[in-house]
Amino acid sequence: MSADSPGKPVSKAAIVNKAVELMEQRGLAAVSLRRIATELGISAPTLYWYISGKRELLDAVAEQLLRRGLAGMDNRPAEGQPWWEWLEQRCSAMFRAMLSVPDAPQVVAGNRPTPETLPDIEAGLAELVAAGFTAAEAQQVFLVLGGYITGMALEWQSEAAREVDTDVNDHELGELVRDPARFPYLAAAVRGRPDSPVQTFDYGLSLLIRGIRDRHAELVGDRVEAKGPGRRD
Repeated sequence: MSADSPGKPVSKAAIVNKAVELMEQRGLAAVSLRRIATELGISAPTLYWYISGKRELLDAVAEQLLRRGLAGMDNRPAEGQPWWEWLEQRCSAMFRAMLSVPDAPQVVAGNRPTPETLPDIEAGLAELVAAGFTAAEAQQVFLVLGGYITGMALEWQSEAAREVDTDVNDHELGELVRDPARFPYLAAAVRGRPDSPVQTFDYGLSLLIRGIRDRHAELVGDRVEAKGPGRRD
């Protein structure tokens, strides 16, 4: 409890929740320690009893956003569920969660895990190791998928912001790429482009998951060959 606000509870969770609330309302630019303190009715120095600075705050905000996106989902596959379906479901949920909050991809990009999240990370790695990946490759899988999710969410949020402030050059460019006489392949591509960013994301995710499954088959096949005919674990 803050000494300068008797009767009003303050905690790291309350600070992080307020930061997320401000992001949902006005984006990352609205998130400052001073504004959070004002919203909570305390002095700015009081925040430092609970959080060391903005970097720690943004790491905690990133974790909260991802946790909300994965709410109701297990950190391991359901009984009988293939590991690749589990991965795909988690990635889709995280992408949708990031799209729903302004500037969420910027916060999630480059964040560092806190000690509280390490058990969940360990559990995820354990699932892929049990499926046949090495621990190092399992980590690479999560890093690649995380980068794809964040990059796609950032791209679509940036594009949406640009469309709000469309200028003459954007309009002229749009007309050019729709001209089949000059650019037949571009025009065909634009006509066939999905309307929703989720459709484009799902298409790319399916390609990544297919590649990861192919790599898994290589790993498992290499181990079978290394054992030789007739050999068992």
